[in-house]
Amino acid sequence: MIELSCPVCRAGLLEHSGGWSCRGCAADYPIVEGIGRFLPPDRAAHYEAFLRDYTTVRMAEGRGHEQPAYFRRLPEPTKGDPLYGQWAMRAKSWSVLERLLVPAGPPALTVLDVGAGMGWLSNRVAQRFHDAAAVDLTVDAADGLGAARHFTTEFARFQAEMDVLPFADGCADLVIFNASLHYSTDLLRTLGEALRVLAPNGRIVVMDTPIYRRERDGAAMVAERHADFERRFGTRSDSIASIGFVTMPQLRVVGTALGLRWQQHSTWYGWKWAWRPWRARLRRRRAPSRFALLVAHRAE
Repeated sequence: MIELSCPVCRAGLLEHSGGWSCRGCAADYPIVEGIGRFLPPDRAAHYEAFLRDYTTVRMAEGRGHEQPAYFRRLPEPTKGDPLYGQWAMRAKSWSVLERLLVPAGPPALTVLDVGAGMGWLSNRVAQRFHDAAAVDLTVDAADGLGAARHFTTEFARFQAEMDVLPFADGCADLVIFNASLHYSTDLLRTLGEALRVLAPNGRIVVMDTPIYRRERDGAAMVAERHADFERRFGTRSDSIASIGFVTMPQLRVVGTALGLRWQQHSTWYGWKWAWRPWRARLRRRRAPSRFALLVAHRAE
């Protein structure tokens, strides 16, 4: 069961017809178009430029559809979709996650889908009879939480920051960073918040975030990406300085600080993908990213 708390003072919430009120600081959190709004006005202003640029880039990339069948199929890709390759990778990641950590219930797990986008992962989790909560900053009706109207399953949706989750301590069995951990601005703070809401035997999952062996290669990728965005879309999309990628040494350092132990589960994307590091080496280019399903649990 998903338990909420005030992201400002951590007190319990009183539910009413229009949303929730904090029992401690009296802050009000409305429900608008089915989405719990836990982003205060000052934080909404902080993210305004980021969300504007983010939406511009994603719409230009070919995201956002009006056909419910498209959304309900995800992460299975649709032929002819300009993002076919990306969704094919997401589908493989989901197959590993599903096999390892999301068996069909009961018992029902409480799963927090952080960086949920339109909520495809929450939809899949709910289909397996678990309690899912989709968390994202964007409520866009074409590509953000508003697009969850296309699904037939029911799951909770919350507009909130990944560093200030509106959930009670220890309430979640799984906290999944769904292609989103690289948007963190402070890895220790972000994972520390995930640990706060995690049940004693719970797991933190990082999926579809680029992983580099060397920080310089990741930094080069981020610079290339911003330059490409500016050339193609007229914005560098860098108004908020997110980390952009992770390295395993970074995660181990943060894991030690938080008392977390990491496991890697590789996903096979085919020979063409496996050949990328060798091709980059032959062409004397920076090493490419790799992807794996990363799972953390509290160290014993």
